Amino acid sequence: MLARVWDVVKATLAVSALIAAALVSADKLDRQRTAPVLGAAVVEPAITGAIAPAGRP
Repeated sequence: MLARVWDVVKATLAVSALIAAALVSADKLDRQRTAPVLGAAVVEPAITGAIAPAGRP
């Protein structure tokens, strides 16, 4: 019985470690990303969604 409980605890710790590693990795990638270009709306309005749909002025 104790061996089965220990297996469950090990599996839970392993999954928790994987989740923590993924969150740390995502945070690291977010910090490395460059700042967005301030003039992007003027240069590329299609990317930002600033273009009005067809048929509307």
